Amino acid sequence: MSWKNRLMKKEKNKRNKQFGIKCKETNHLIELLGMLCLFGLMNLWEVVFPEDTIWNRAISILLGGGGLYFFQKLIQPLKFIILICLIISIVLTPFNRVNAKENDSSLKDNEIHARFAAVIDADTNRLLYGKNADTKAPMASTTKIMTLITALEICPDDYIATTSAYAASMPDVQLNAVKGEQFSIKDLYYSLMLRSHNDTAVIIAENTAYYYICSLTNKERNELTFDISFINDYSYNSHFIENISKEQSKALVLVFTNLMNRKATSLGCNSTHYITPNGLDASDDTGIHSTTAYELAVVMSYCIKNEHFLSITQTHDYSFTSLSGRKYSVSNANAFLNMYDNIISGKTGFTGDAGYCYVCAYRDNDRTFIVALLACGWPDNKTYKWSDAKRLLDYTRASYTNQDILICPKVFNIKIKNGSKSSIDILFDKKLSACISDNDNVEVVYNIPSSIAAPVNNECIIGNVCVNINDKEIQRYNIYCNENIKKVSFISKITQKVKKL
Repeated sequence: MSWKNRLMKKEKNKRNKQFGIKCKETNHLIELLGMLCLFGLMNLWEVVFPEDTIWNRAISILLGGGGLYFFQKLIQPLKFIILICLIISIVLTPFNRVNAKENDSSLKDNEIHARFAAVIDADTNRLLYGKNADTKAPMASTTKIMTLITALEICPDDYIATTSAYAASMPDVQLNAVKGEQFSIKDLYYSLMLRSHNDTAVIIAENTAYYYICSLTNKERNELTFDISFINDYSYNSHFIENISKEQSKALVLVFTNLMNRKATSLGCNSTHYITPNGLDASDDTGIHSTTAYELAVVMSYCIKNEHFLSITQTHDYSFTSLSGRKYSVSNANAFLNMYDNIISGKTGFTGDAGYCYVCAYRDNDRTFIVALLACGWPDNKTYKWSDAKRLLDYTRASYTNQDILICPKVFNIKIKNGSKSSIDILFDKKLSACISDNDNVEVVYNIPSSIAAPVNNECIIGNVCVNINDKEIQRYNIYCNENIKKVSFISKITQKVKKL
């Protein structure tokens, strides 16, 4: 090969080498951009889909793996810098995701198994969380919290209750009391709440209704819309219940459920309708045996203010003996008492129509929450109620703190027109605290007139104080005149002034 050819070959190799370097640099640049894009997509994916699920994590790993593929092809000087950035990204990203989830106090409906759920502040009955909370649904044996509180407020603990044939015929779950068997009604309360015995609920209902009828005057009995003509003894002796018919038993139960409905109405629970004292599925001309999650929570909020109710529902084991000498022992089916700290009461329930139901009360130093769950799964999802209750309590505990709304006493000076006094001082010393979140707007409105006209008396409402949270009234206090003030004519006033002179 001539020197000329060798020179030409040498120049060609030189040009090819320079071109190859430029191509290689271009490829590295493309690889760098590809890596950055993939890592960017990985972080974007985690922002848009923050849930730490298996599928989300798998997609993040694939995107990150693509970035690593491009990374290993990069030129050497960039490897060290990008390696450090990569390590920081991999280390910090999981922790950021965990912390974000811990700090996220939001609760999505799809995280709750129950079709109907509610959490309320027991001090104000304000709804803190609701999922179809105002929709009517069967309530199963959570009914029995109203059965118990109704009986507690009517019957004395030493009242002797008698078992009817109708009560003894109730389906499982049963105490298995027999016709004519007598108990101290106090003992039956534990059977009702700890093991949710259906026959016990009817025994309590019939006997409480009878005791109530005995406490009425003749005029009040005649005004009842129920046929109680079969009762010829109003001496509080329930022994006759042993021999009453099924229809007569149903009449007594109807009296009792009417008392339950009356109590519900007094609590503002207008969507609640009781037909049975044990919560078995039933219907009548006005609808089905049902309530709402919110109203079930309101009923429990009322019940826990009764210390006897709390004592019964907190009992783990209880033994008793009927008057005939039969021994009974019951244990508490409310497993949540031992599963979650500071649970002070609760009641489970299940029927084919209602599904699993649960209501419970939580109390710490200054907060009381009520959780109500309806239609919380069917067999084999018995544990859904526990996980839902835990999730809801975790949410409310993290999101709400107890804050004083009404603190200091206030004195209002109100002028009196044409009165024996020119003005009066009215002391308002009501205190109110409530569970408030960072997003709540609290407003206290004093609707107090500057003056009123005589005459007024100490039962006269002259104004009110309203507490609103998020533009919804949660509490109202009426302001009453604290003394009687007579009206005085103009001439009388002049005469009094002249006398003073």
